[in-house]
Amino acid sequence: MFMKALLKAFSIFGITLILVVGIGAHFSISDSVTPPWQMFRHDLRHTGVSPFKGTQTNKLKWKFSVEKRITSSPAIGLDGTICFGSVDGKLYAVSPEGKLVWTFQTGGEVTSSPAIGPDGKIYVGSRDKKLYAINPDGSLKWTYETEGEVYSSPAIGKDNVIYFGSADGNLYATDLDGNLKWNYKNNIYSSISSSPSIGPDGSIYFLISKGIIYALNPDGTFKWNLRIGSNVYQSFSSPAIGEDGVVYVGSENGIVYAINPDGKVKWRVNTGKTVQSSPAIDSDGTLYFGSYNKEIYAVNSNCTLKWNFKTNGWIESSPAVDSEGTVYIGSSDGSLYAIDSKGELKWSYQTEGWIESSPLIGPDGTIYFGSNDNHLYAIGN
Repeated sequence: MFMKALLKAFSIFGITLILVVGIGAHFSISDSVTPPWQMFRHDLRHTGVSPFKGTQTNKLKWKFSVEKRITSSPAIGLDGTICFGSVDGKLYAVSPEGKLVWTFQTGGEVTSSPAIGPDGKIYVGSRDKKLYAINPDGSLKWTYETEGEVYSSPAIGKDNVIYFGSADGNLYATDLDGNLKWNYKNNIYSSISSSPSIGPDGSIYFLISKGIIYALNPDGTFKWNLRIGSNVYQSFSSPAIGEDGVVYVGSENGIVYAINPDGKVKWRVNTGKTVQSSPAIDSDGTLYFGSYNKEIYAVNSNCTLKWNFKTNGWIESSPAVDSEGTVYIGSSDGSLYAIDSKGELKWSYQTEGWIESSPLIGPDGTIYFGSNDNHLYAIGN
């Protein structure tokens, strides 16, 4: 009788231990793993840099057709599902094999790029003035309505706060359930089209359409601002933040600025034409960006030119950089370019439309990007 009771106690203890260990493992995994390309520009600092090596060839794996052009930049989940928006007003989820998983219809064009949360939900803005939270199965979780169109691509902070801008002049911060934590309205009511970037200290940086970059404290209070351009209709260039907190951003006046964390200009590079391309910055401080002068640039951290590469069209696409320093970027000439760390062309792939969408690099090296020819492309071995 005693032995039966002892065995039963050990059995219950063992089951309990397995459950506890299993639950603990589940939470530790979900808390520590983030998608391979979680949001616009890859990460919170909007570095545009991937830990993976991109494909070495221009072989087409597949292309996926939608109803209208794709200017939204894709994101990729832990299961390899690729999410992106289209001017047709839909958010799409496509499998790694190029098959449709689901679509979600919004009430306006989706030029915002999606962000994938720690729970697998997808957050994206629409020109119907709403931010959408979509469940992993494509069903609606919630919406947050603003008073202006939402072009801005949301960023998800380490504290699971969603940051996004609106044409109503507000930068919003909500929790994962769509509850407003705070909002900041710039005093000239200028539209916010750029995606907010989060610095190492939690500061939030974004550009308004009147050509002014703002820095906010983590609680949404004003830190500083700096005029870097003149009055323009929209500023889509989003800041990139270095490991040292230096902020890099382009302007319609053709200048790319490096700004110290205190808001003082460190240096500037003048390309002579509008810079809508959001810069990428790698671990050694090299900055990559494109310009409307049809050139792609790599600039060292001390403001010296590393290399430049000429295309046949203006550049609005933002660069993605792989683990070997290869730069992947689209052009209005319809080509996606792969440029090696020395500034030499590795390969290019020609589509039938302008490429405004910025590419992402998958874990297996596949490059995904959208084109104005109404297709999402997957290039890889």
